[in-house]
Amino acid sequence: MRILKSFRIAGEIARRRHRLAHGMTLVELMVSLVILMIVLGAVYSILNLQQTKAVQVTRTTVLQTDAQVAFTLLKWDMLLAGLGYPYGLQDALQLSNNGGDITLRAVGLGFEMNRTQWSYLIENASGTSVSIRRWDDNPANFQAGDTLIVMNEVRRPIYEDLIITSVDTFTYYDPIWNNPIPAIRLIVNDAITARAGLMVFRRNADTYYNGLTYTLANDTLMRGNEALLTNVEAIQFRYGIDTDNDGIIDNWSDANNPLFNPNYGQKWAVRFTVVVASDPMAGYQAIEDSITIENDPPYTYDLDFNRKRRKRAVLSSIIYPQNLQPGEGL
Repeated sequence: MRILKSFRIAGEIARRRHRLAHGMTLVELMVSLVILMIVLGAVYSILNLQQTKAVQVTRTTVLQTDAQVAFTLLKWDMLLAGLGYPYGLQDALQLSNNGGDITLRAVGLGFEMNRTQWSYLIENASGTSVSIRRWDDNPANFQAGDTLIVMNEVRRPIYEDLIITSVDTFTYYDPIWNNPIPAIRLIVNDAITARAGLMVFRRNADTYYNGLTYTLANDTLMRGNEALLTNVEAIQFRYGIDTDNDGIIDNWSDANNPLFNPNYGQKWAVRFTVVVASDPMAGYQAIEDSITIENDPPYTYDLDFNRKRRKRAVLSSIIYPQNLQPGEGL
């Protein structure tokens, strides 16, 4: 019996060794590979979807950030429009191309203001002598040969084309507190009469005579001759008029020369809308076939296949040009 039992044990050990040496069957291996591919495919799909979403969010964020910077500069330029410009609204701010372009004029706009010296009169002008505040930054002060403009309280020039013939620095003492103030005495080529506190500017010739035009060229927003913002689908400008001074803009137009009735103290505004779009994105498809950004008068443009694959941001704002309101600039 013991011998027979030993044979059975030896046989069982041999069978187990045979099974271990035999390994997995081909069917088992194929099933395992199929399961592994399904798991890896699911993981890849999730990772690819997350990466696509992350790229879309990043591109949209960068797009909106760049647009906000350009938007801020555009508003800054509009608020400066008409500063020291003597010819009124019709020349200082003009629309063209059915509201697609805008041209601004002033003694200086935005970035160009750093090339526009300015100061204020610290005492009444006497004859050809003009005394102004002197700044610590010497390039910000006036030099002989500069052209001088003296503005009144509503930022309109009362003297233009005054040529500075000589410059003399001195210390001015405040008549009330007797505080010392760094000052410059300018001698100009003509006699003037102006009281203390009025502003003095040296104009920027380009923005004063030629103006600065915002226009759209091949999906690029141009500020004059320089590219300001890329991936711009559309831009529109509108005049607005508050006809009864109730704080509500009653009508909008893309035509120049809005008519004002000064008896009602009318105010006017400029509305502008910019549409910026990302590069075409995989996995994104816009559902609309067109975009409308203006209703009065209407402005609508169609979306082709490539534009439907772009995400876009629409930015709009209303500006009340402070230098060009009726009763001030007209």
